[in-house]
Amino acid sequence: MKRFISSVTALFLLFVVNAQEFSTFKKEDLKKDDNYGWFNYIQVTGYKGGHMVEGGAPGVLRDGFWGTGIRLGTQSTGRKEWQRVHGYPQYGLGVSYFDLGKTVVDSLLGKPASFYFFYGAPIARFGKFRLNGDVEIGIATDFVPYDAETNPYQKYIGAKSNLHSNFSLQLYYEWSNRMDIALGFSFLHFSNGRSFTPQKGINLVGLNLATAYHFNPVKNFTKHADPGYQPAVRPTYIDADVSEFEPKHEFILMSSIGTMQESPGRFKNEFGEVDTTGAEGPRYLTSSVTVEYAYQFSHRLKAIGGLDVFYDGSVENYYDNLLPQQTAFSDKTFYGAHVGFHYLIERISFMFNYGRYIYKPFTQRGKWFMRVGGRIGISEHTDIHIALKTRNGGSADWIEWGVAYRF
Repeated sequence: MKRFISSVTALFLLFVVNAQEFSTFKKEDLKKDDNYGWFNYIQVTGYKGGHMVEGGAPGVLRDGFWGTGIRLGTQSTGRKEWQRVHGYPQYGLGVSYFDLGKTVVDSLLGKPASFYFFYGAPIARFGKFRLNGDVEIGIATDFVPYDAETNPYQKYIGAKSNLHSNFSLQLYYEWSNRMDIALGFSFLHFSNGRSFTPQKGINLVGLNLATAYHFNPVKNFTKHADPGYQPAVRPTYIDADVSEFEPKHEFILMSSIGTMQESPGRFKNEFGEVDTTGAEGPRYLTSSVTVEYAYQFSHRLKAIGGLDVFYDGSVENYYDNLLPQQTAFSDKTFYGAHVGFHYLIERISFMFNYGRYIYKPFTQRGKWFMRVGGRIGISEHTDIHIALKTRNGGSADWIEWGVAYRF
C-alpha cells in the first residue's frame, strides 16, 4: 500500500508543471482557439472480480479480488493524422493497487501495486455515450515470490516484480462538461514470461466502475493575462481528411535473445537426475529468428506470415538418453511457421502471431505457439521488438528482446 501511495504521489508530480504560474506569460501569448491548452483528465476506477485459474493451494483464491486505480490522461484532438485514424484516442499514465484475496492470500501472493502506460480508443460513439477498448502495460511489484522453504505453495508467479497488463471494454457516459462515468469489463494478467519460475501467471476477470474529471491546466497560465477567459475543458475534434492509403509490401527480419528459468522439479543435474528438492531452477539462454512477409492494407492493420527458428537451452532436460551436457545445439533448436497481424499506432505496433511447429527433435511443447507483444520504431526501417512467445496455447515460454529490420 505504501508503494501505491508513493506511485500516486509521483504521478501527480508529473502534472505539477501544468499548474505552475509563469511570470513570463504575457497577454499576447494567449490564443483563444477552441483547442487551446491541454485536455487532461483524472480517472478513478474500482475493480471487483475473480481469479480465472485456481492452481497452487486449493481454495485460497475462491474469494476473488478487488482493486483501485488512478489515471492521469490526455484526450487527443485530431491534430495529428494518427489520432484521427484511431478515432481521437486517450493515453497517459496510471497506478493501481490490488487485494488478491483474504488474509492467507496476502502472505501467499502479496498485495501488488502497478505503474503503467495506458491507451484507449473509441470503438463506437452514440450521443453522449462512448464505447472504449483500452490496454494498460506496465510493471506490478510487491508480490511475495515462491520460496521452497518459506512459501512452497506459491506456484503462481516466481518474481517480486512482474508485467502488468489490463485489457478493458468500457461504456462511458458524459455526465456533464467535466464529468464522465463508466462501467466495463476487465481482464488483468500478471506474468514474467518464465523469466522466473514457477510461472502459471495470475489472471483476473471482473467488472470495473470509473469516474473521470476533465480539466484544462492552461488556465493557470492565462488567468493573470485575462481573468475572464475560460478555456474549454473538452476539445473540439478536428475533422480533417485522412490521407488516402496506399498498400505496402515489406520483408522483415527479426532476431531476439532472452533467458528463462526452468521450474522447480523440471530440471536435471549433470548426472541426469531430476531435481526433487523444489529448488529454483537454473537459467537458460533462449533465442528466436524470424523471416516475415508483411502486407499493410490499411492505416491501422498489417497482415504477416513467416518462418521461425527457435533455440532454448532448457531443452537439454527433455532427453532421457542424453545427459544435459551431452545435448548438441541442434538438439535444442526447433522450427515453426506463423501467420498474424500488427495493429499500428504511429511508430508503435501491437502484434499477434499464431504458429505451428514444422520440426522439433522432442515431443514436449505441443504442436502450436503464439507470440504477443509489440514493436517500437526507432528509425525508418528499424524496430525494437518485445514479445512473449507461448507454448501449446497461452502458457509462457519466454520473453523475446530483439530488433526487427524492415525492407
